[in-house]
Amino acid sequence: MSKTDKRARSGAGKPAVRLHAGPPKFGVEELCELVDLWRFPPKQKREICAAIRRAPGPMGPHLFRYYGPTPGKVAQAEAAFREAIGVKYALAVNSCTSALICALKALGIGAGDEVIVPAYTFFATASAVAVANAVPVIVEVDESLCLDPEAAEKAVTKRTKAIIPVHMRGAPAAMDAILDVARRHSLAVIEDVAQACGGSFRGQRLGSLGTFGCFSFDAYKIIASGEGGFVTTDDEWLYTRAQSWHDTAACWRPDRYARERREGELFCGENYRMSELQGAVALAQIRKLDRLTRATQRCHRRIAAALELPKGCKMRQVPDPQGDTGICLIIFLPDAEMAKKAAAAAKAEGVPAGGIYDQTVRDWHLYCHWDHILERKPVSPDGLPWSAIPAAEQPRYSRDMCPRTLDLLSRSLHVAVGAHYTDEECDAIAAVLNRVLVGCVGK
Repeated sequence: MSKTDKRARSGAGKPAVRLHAGPPKFGVEELCELVDLWRFPPKQKREICAAIRRAPGPMGPHLFRYYGPTPGKVAQAEAAFREAIGVKYALAVNSCTSALICALKALGIGAGDEVIVPAYTFFATASAVAVANAVPVIVEVDESLCLDPEAAEKAVTKRTKAIIPVHMRGAPAAMDAILDVARRHSLAVIEDVAQACGGSFRGQRLGSLGTFGCFSFDAYKIIASGEGGFVTTDDEWLYTRAQSWHDTAACWRPDRYARERREGELFCGENYRMSELQGAVALAQIRKLDRLTRATQRCHRRIAAALELPKGCKMRQVPDPQGDTGICLIIFLPDAEMAKKAAAAAKAEGVPAGGIYDQTVRDWHLYCHWDHILERKPVSPDGLPWSAIPAAEQPRYSRDMCPRTLDLLSRSLHVAVGAHYTDEECDAIAAVLNRVLVGCVGK
């Protein structure tokens, strides 16, 4: 055998092949498609893309959240969100639904367990419970339109493992009472903050009070990344389990290749990762959160201060008004018909107003339209999650099971509030509402 052959076999030979670097996987073409999302006029888009093409040799981005330049955009967004919410751990995921499932799975909640959810929330809150193979227990909301702590306590059984308070339409739920119920019954609290990012309860940011906080960065939320979400917690062990679940349990631990440190660290998970594209947008949005929240709250308070509600009308009761994000005003009218008339009249004058409960629309935010839950529809023949609990012990579902929720929502006048409103626009909205309410309800 020649010396050359020996060196080749031992791996000590000189490289015989020298490959040149190829073009980046993601280049100018992809960047120009992203530019197109901003809907620049054709001439401007051509100029922008031409400028990009003239730039010397761009490397191209690394769009997978792991293995790229450190720290990547997702990691930066997680660090920024930890600071914004005031928690030790923040995990970026692809939606708030995924965030809820990660939280439930991290807590070990599954078949045979029950989780309490409010009757007014987007269907995903209840769906996530069922996806985790637990049974959703639906309870009334109070005049905050968030979960009623008393109703939640009455619904606790030997199978209850968690409560999911939802901070609906930007306002905090009664977290002091909910946390008290949870402590006395040894329950986890998973805050659904999908609609209230930036809000607080008694000086503490929503999503930092419970065992977990779950956030949406959907395109229509207060801050957004198109699709996306975050899981927050102060518990390192629960964070590790949530992180594992979000990435097929690929063992994102201090030593990812080590043996299991304790039982429950290794298991099979799913894939809920956020991409670097979403992370970049989320990072920019997180930096705007405080400014947007302050601006929206200012507009909300100016409109509310100028309202003169007729007898029989009252504002939604927010447990901590200072912590309300201010994204909407909700006024309860004496009856549903008056609320419909007021919404139509205000809208006709340019106010962004509407009702909440319209029986002609199957709004997925109302429990009475959750056929998937009310009719116990399983995804497979095993019948889970309901088959894990004896029929006689299962919660009773019906479309009229939460009459107070339906009554409050049917009498609600909802007015959207934007961070960009001028003082003149706020005053004009208040003037229209005052006039419309007197016209519909009387003085």
